[in-house]
Amino acid sequence: MDLYYEIYSIANSIPCNDALNWSFTPYGSKACGGPQGYIEYSNQIDVPAFLTLVETYTQAEHDYNIEWGIISTCDIIPQPTSVSCENGNAVLNY
Repeated sequence: MDLYYEIYSIANSIPCNDALNWSFTPYGSKACGGPQGYIEYSNQIDVPAFLTLVETYTQAEHDYNIEWGIISTCDIIPQPTSVSCENGNAVLNY
């Protein structure tokens, strides 16, 4: 969870003033497959380093699920279509 909190902190380190400067990526690994969700991030951060952290977190969660035989819901998380800015916060649009 420490790595997730680091990812979340980086993703929210810059106020959202222009949605065109924002992107999103899947994160995590559900036991049935697919991501836990999607997280928005500013293109003004160190994007390659951020995406590496997300990939590390996703792989760690995948490995944990296998090692411990974790069971999860098998619902499919919808992929966002865009990001918008609301009161300085990035919001995923579906």
